[in-house]
Order: sequence, then C-alpha cells, then structure tokens
Amino acid sequence: MRRARGLLLGGLVLLVATTASADTLKRKNGQTLKGKVEKYANGEFYIRLESGDRMIIAADNVESVEFDSGGFAVTPPGAPAPGEKVVTLDSSQEVVATGIHLRKGDRVRITASGQMTFADGRTSGPAGRSEIESWPFPGTPLGMLVAMVGSPTSPTYEPIGEYKEFNAPSDGELYLQINVRSLAGAKGAYTARIAQLTTTAPSSVPAGGTSPPVVSQPERRTQRYELTVPSEKAWTDTGIDLYEGDTLRITAEGTINYTTSKTCGPDGGKREWGDLLKALPVNDVGRGALVGLIGESGVARAFLVGSKLDATVPAKGRLFLGINDDNLDNNKGSFKVRVEIVPARR
Repeated sequence: MRRARGLLLGGLVLLVATTASADTLKRKNGQTLKGKVEKYANGEFYIRLESGDRMIIAADNVESVEFDSGGFAVTPPGAPAPGEKVVTLDSSQEVVATGIHLRKGDRVRITASGQMTFADGRTSGPAGRSEIESWPFPGTPLGMLVAMVGSPTSPTYEPIGEYKEFNAPSDGELYLQINVRSLAGAKGAYTARIAQLTTTAPSSVPAGGTSPPVVSQPERRTQRYELTVPSEKAWTDTGIDLYEGDTLRITAEGTINYTTSKTCGPDGGKREWGDLLKALPVNDVGRGALVGLIGESGVARAFLVGSKLDATVPAKGRLFLGINDDNLDNNKGSFKVRVEIVPARR
C-alpha cells in the first residue's frame, strides 16, 4: 500500500507518494512528462523520464504533478486547499455571506491577508490599525476582520484579524465584515481562507418525530449609511427604502444655526414663546432638531430623530430627514447622520 506525505513548498501544496512510479508532470507550456519524480529540492523537481533521461524543472514552470497513486499533487498558488473556502471582502458590500453553515460548537479556522485603503486615506490589513473603533464593532481595531454566526446583525461577534480558530457560538451561516463605519470610496480587498476543523453532528430526531424546521436567513442584509443633512433644506431624500417591521437606528451629531444667532444640536434648541406660534414639522420638540419622515410629505407624519433614535418601522416607505424649522433662509450648517437598517425577519 502506498502512503502519501505532504510538503508545503513556497505556495505549492505537494502530495508525494513515497513508492510512486509512472508519475506525470505537466508544464505550464503544455508539455507533459512521464517518468519518476525522484525529489524536490531548491524549488526544482527532479524527474527521470521513461526514456531514462533525467530532467530538472523549476517549480515556477510546473502546472501540476500526478503520481500513479492518483490525484493532483500540486495546487496552484492562491487556490484553496482541500476543505478550505476562499472569500473576498471588498467595498462592494458591507457584510459578506460566506455560504458556510455551522452548527454550535463547530471548530473553524480563518486566515486572512490583503489591504484596504479607506476613503480618508488610511490603510489597514485584516489585523486592523492601532485606533479602536466604536462602531460597528465597539472596542475592536479599525479595519479588523470580524466574523458573525447565524445573522449579519448578531449581537455577538468574533474578532479574527490575520488568524483565528474559534468554536461557533450558535447554529447558522458564517458572515464576515470589516470593522469600519463605511466602505464607500474604499479600495483594495481582504482574502479570507476558511476551514472547518471539526463538525458537530446534528441532534438525533426521536422516533416518529420530525426534524426541526429550517429557518431561512432574510434576503436583505443589514444596511449602514453615513449622510449629511443640510439645515437649509426642508427634507433630504436619504434614498433609503424602509419596510414594515425593520429596525431603524439613527445617530446624529453636529451643530447648526437655526437663526442668525441661535445654534443647536440634533436635539434642537430651547423653545421660546414666539416659537409656540410657529407651525413646525414636529411642534412639540425643539426648533432646529433633526426630524424624520417615512413616506411622502403631507401624507406621512413627521417624528423626532434627535441625536439618537432606535425604533421599529411602522409602515413601508422612503426615509426623509430634515430640520424642525419653518424658515430655512437664515439657517447654516449641517448634521452628520449614521443610519442602520436591520431588516425584519420574513
């Protein structure tokens, strides 16, 4: 019986059969050589051909090697090893669904490489930068690769960096994300290589019983946006469409002038007696406050957003943000707003 042993040779995964003969070496130029691969040394294959001639072939010129025990002996650089999946993270999506479904307790290994350059010019690899980010993964280095299991909005997450082995905390699909507030304008990519080291067997089904129902993940993923809401405009169309049951989370910061001399933050300024005569979008909150509207103006009712809002969307509609004021001509400044939409389960 032949036994195989594994060698890692500068990015080439080589499986060598210790008693193999009639091996086949295929060169990148299309040439196929048959004979006996005698050894690999210093980045070169030594092969004795069936004719008796001996050749030395540089590994860089080798596409694959098959030993007579069967199977490919060389995996090209960058290709996944057996049982491994390669996933790319770039600026095209905030959260990446890996398609790998885990059971609670499964052991997973993730190794990552690559570089991202964010819109502000800062660069990072999967291990992250020295700055600690407060959102979306509090206390985690800016730019670090992070994993979630079960949902892209799971309250628990696993910081990965360049290498991490961990046990799945729950059943569900594995998701990956980069810890940065926004990927808009980012360039570059991370490459994550994922391997399931151990698999937990599903619980047995009692005789006469039925398997537990399969819970499908929502098709829509968590959406995050960063917006600027100018004080000189009544309503700003965010371009965000909401659905009934979605969770809407908004945080805002900044200072505006709602008169030539009065300023306020997103929660609005103190109401004075003259303000009580005004017809504001939301009459019972401070003038200049950040307010919202879901649907069309004149049909939908405006509501206070302020510096922080966490609410369930009551009905389907487009999200608009605006300033709680009836006279915008003397307003100046804008609010910086972050919006997070957690889709309702359907």
